[in-house]
Amino acid sequence: MKSLITFLFIIVASTTYRCGKEEETISCADATAQMMGTYSGKIVYSGPEPPFVADPFTGNPLGNSTGTTHNFTMEVTSTTECTFIGTISYGEISNNTSYQVVGTIDKYGWVQFIETKFEKSGNIKENCIAQYPLNTWGWAPLARVCNYWPTGRWIEGGIFKEGRFSNDPFEWEGKFELPESNYWTPAPGADPNTLMDWTEVDFVTGDYQLTKQ
Repeated sequence: MKSLITFLFIIVASTTYRCGKEEETISCADATAQMMGTYSGKIVYSGPEPPFVADPFTGNPLGNSTGTTHNFTMEVTSTTECTFIGTISYGEISNNTSYQVVGTIDKYGWVQFIETKFEKSGNIKENCIAQYPLNTWGWAPLARVCNYWPTGRWIEGGIFKEGRFSNDPFEWEGKFELPESNYWTPAPGADPNTLMDWTEVDFVTGDYQLTKQ
């Protein structure tokens, strides 16, 4: 009985602690003003894991992002109230792709920022698509291979979320998602002209870390 009481106390205490942290508020405007500057970061990808190795009709590997790391640099150049704007760049791995990022901090210190548009496109996916001719309906069915990892990573819309602002030290971690990176591909043995035989591969996910320089 004593062990049970102790166990229940630990559960209640930890739950109370989490609620208390959630209820602690900050000045989001003050926190956002402190975001000005340059950051080093990395994403460690956790998915998706494709259901099979390669496209059965083209032979192109679907690619597996799990465990891959991308380092990046983020520079916050302006802030207004609880919103910040800057750029994020990935260097040679992305053919020097960079994005505009727009982010927010709420009163609980939760940070979210999004790769809203290209500052400079490395044209990785665009150059891939350009290799494939259009059919009579005006689309290029074989260009689906440009959605496969890692080519399909280099699009707009990446979301960095669930980070908690901290300035002592000035670093935190959170989750990454690329919602528009999901795609459909024919399954082994499928009829490529029958959509019912195609399989959806989920969007890219991962964990990120961010440290102010």
